[in-house]
Amino acid sequence: VKLNSQPSSDVTISLSTTDASEGAVSPSSLTFTSSNWSTLQTVAVNGVDDDAVDGNQSYTVRIGAGSSSDSNYNGLNHDDVTVINLDNDVAGFTLNPSSGTTSENGGTTEFSLKLNSQPSANVTIPVASSNTGEATVSASSLTFTNSNWSTAQTITVTGVDDSISDGNASFTVTLSAASSTDSNYNNLNPSDFTGSNTDDDSPGYTISGGTDNTTEIGGTSKFSLKLNSQPTADVSVSLTSTDTTEATVSPSSLTFTNSNWNTAQTVTVT
Repeated sequence: VKLNSQPSSDVTISLSTTDASEGAVSPSSLTFTSSNWSTLQTVAVNGVDDDAVDGNQSYTVRIGAGSSSDSNYNGLNHDDVTVINLDNDVAGFTLNPSSGTTSENGGTTEFSLKLNSQPSANVTIPVASSNTGEATVSASSLTFTNSNWSTAQTITVTGVDDSISDGNASFTVTLSAASSTDSNYNNLNPSDFTGSNTDDDSPGYTISGGTDNTTEIGGTSKFSLKLNSQPTADVSVSLTSTDTTEATVSPSSLTFTNSNWNTAQTVTVT
C-alpha cells in the first residue's frame, strides 16, 4: 500500500480481517508521512489453520478509512482485498496398529483410533469381532466429539480359549461405517483391524495309572485314558493285549466325543 499524493500530515490506515479464524493481518495499521508516502508498505496476510473440513474459505482484509488532519485523506477509504484460505483438512481415520496377536491363554492386544479432522457433530463407529469364538473386543462402539476427536481411543482385543486343536485362527475387528450428522464423516468407513489368536491346544492322550501288576490267579490292574483336546468328531481307540495268554483287556475299545473327551475312561487289565 502507498499513497497517491503527498499528505500535509500523517495518514493512518487500520487493517483487519472479516474472519480471524481463517486469516490474520500484520501489521494492524499503516502510517504514512509526508516523507514516506510514496514508499510501498507491505501487509502480510497469514492463513489460520483450523481442524475442520470446511473447504476453501473466502474472507476480506478491510482497509480502513484514513485518519489524518489532512482533510484530503481523512475519512478517505480504499476498496478492501478479498482473500481465499485453502483448506488442508480431510475427513478420515488413523488406526494404529492395524494388526496384532492374541492367545487362547488370555493374551490380549490393543489398537487405537482417532479422527483426522474436527467434526461438526458426534461421530460414532460400531466395533465388533468377526469371530467371538476366537476374540472379543472391549467396546461395541467408539464416539468422537468436536473436542476429543484428535485423542486416540483404545480397543482391547482378548483371545478366547477353546479346547479344540484348531491351529492359530485369524479374525477381524470390524470397524463399520461411521454415523454422524456431519456429512464429511457420515458413512465414512475406517480400515478394519486384523488379528490372529494363537492356539494352546494339541491333539494327544493322557494315561493315568496302570502301574500295578496282574497275577495268574486273576489279579487285575487298571488305568484311565482321556484326550488332551476336544475333537470335532468321535475318536475311537482300540485296546489289545500283546499276549492274550498272559493278560486280557476290557473293554476292547474306547470312544470319545466332543462332550466326553476330557472325562477319563477306565480300562481293566486281567
